[in-house]
Amino acid sequence: MAGTPVESLDRKCAVIVTALDVETKAVLRQIGSWTDDDVEQGTVFYKGRFQDWDIVVVEAGPGNYAAAALASRAIGRFKASVALFVGVGGGVKDVALGDVVAATKVYGYEAGKDTATGFQSRPDLHHSAHPLEQRARAMCKRDNWKKRLNAEIKRSTEPNLFVGPVAAGEKVIASTKSQTAKFLKADYGDTLAVEMEGRGFLEAVHINQITGTVIRGISDLLSKKNISDGQGWQSVAADAASAVAFELLATLEPKSNGGQIPVSQPPATAAEPNKPEALSKPSGPSLHPMESTLNKATFFASGEVLARVGVKDVDEVLFSYRELPDSYLRVIPAVAFQKPIPVPQLKEAAGFAPLLKLSQYGCFSYVNERGVLAYDPGGPHRGGPAPLSWATQLFPNGELWLMSNTMIVRERNSRPDWVPIPFIPALSFEKIFFEKLRAAVNFAVQHLGVRFPCYVEMGLLGTMNVTLALDRDDMRPMRIKEIVTQLTLPNPSDDATNEALLTFFNQVYDSTGYVRPASLFGFPPGPPTATKTY
Repeated sequence: MAGTPVESLDRKCAVIVTALDVETKAVLRQIGSWTDDDVEQGTVFYKGRFQDWDIVVVEAGPGNYAAAALASRAIGRFKASVALFVGVGGGVKDVALGDVVAATKVYGYEAGKDTATGFQSRPDLHHSAHPLEQRARAMCKRDNWKKRLNAEIKRSTEPNLFVGPVAAGEKVIASTKSQTAKFLKADYGDTLAVEMEGRGFLEAVHINQITGTVIRGISDLLSKKNISDGQGWQSVAADAASAVAFELLATLEPKSNGGQIPVSQPPATAAEPNKPEALSKPSGPSLHPMESTLNKATFFASGEVLARVGVKDVDEVLFSYRELPDSYLRVIPAVAFQKPIPVPQLKEAAGFAPLLKLSQYGCFSYVNERGVLAYDPGGPHRGGPAPLSWATQLFPNGELWLMSNTMIVRERNSRPDWVPIPFIPALSFEKIFFEKLRAAVNFAVQHLGVRFPCYVEMGLLGTMNVTLALDRDDMRPMRIKEIVTQLTLPNPSDDATNEALLTFFNQVYDSTGYVRPASLFGFPPGPPTATKTY
């Protein structure tokens, strides 16, 4: 399938070529959200967004020829302005395991003439683009790129960034005593790293007349390569190379900021979600989130009409919240959009918007003065506006705000006397937020163009003396009036969303004076279910 046509990519595009699975995974982690449904002539393109860039990743496999062919195909297909090769390589001199080399030039060291008296080198040389080389040299003066390293990967030493020559051939060099290693030392004495794809990649860059460079993480030092690979140095090196690549993209065109280069924050690891105030925002103008009004779950005035149906003065029905929302979920872009999302686009997307309720069978939508509201009426009414119980507001700034006033059960109705009123059914509460955080984030990405990292906020309000009901024998009164969790979501992965949810759930249970039991309702790792597993 062709996927998104070239004409729809109206932003800057960067193509990233890799050779190995471990390299591709490291690059995709930096993007966070990506797709793999764009295929041309059998070639799979992984597509995502990073700040002001459309990112296209293609895994070419080992060798200069494969790298040249697929790099050229991707560059032409997506009209890229920048191309990077990101991968691992062997260290030749001056570098240590885990360091990174940004190439100033790549030697095709196997080019030459083989005579009766020996091999005579005729170097096949390609230079990296001057702007990328200069940006890499500037990055050497700072450690900002290290903030993009995966904190879940343990490192015995701090990695360093070098800028210098790289050599590319068609063979794996596994010993410093090999003829090829000796040849490189003798004839290409300034080489810092050796690899197998950079020469072909830069040939494609040269033919397509775009800006490109090669970035290599050092995964072995030629000797004892199998031992280094067995110790996981490929993953360490690939991660470091990807960190350099994305910091390079983030700072390639620094905006004026009082003479300071803006620092871009990398995706945080899933294991350590951060609050927005503790995180340096990605480069670009910060978004000003919508301000709350009546409580932290509302953006509207008391009695404000948020939706209408029917003909005025004939059969028109107005909708508003009679009871303020007691629960909410917000997805907030970290960086402001260049221009507001058009209301027709919001209106078209609203039919797919998630509501903060367990079962949803579609929704209504209405264009209001703030954007577009997706809603489900709360029930019959008699006189005055009809009540809303579940609604999701889509704002032109890309923000998504889900609200409900049904999370806390305040009416006994036919419930037995042993049920405390008011109460929150713990399993239903966890299932709703488990499903809706995922749905809201996916919706924000697919329909609103939100990129990662982004902020999420989840809250329960009016909870003082409300009982959190785990089961008939486990009732836990809550002792604070509200629980609000604000954090940074680095990507839409299950690990990241589960960690965010667990942070919120733990704060809710903490409000009762008790710790949430480990793997309560089977979460994590699975979704919350009725099976009691703690």
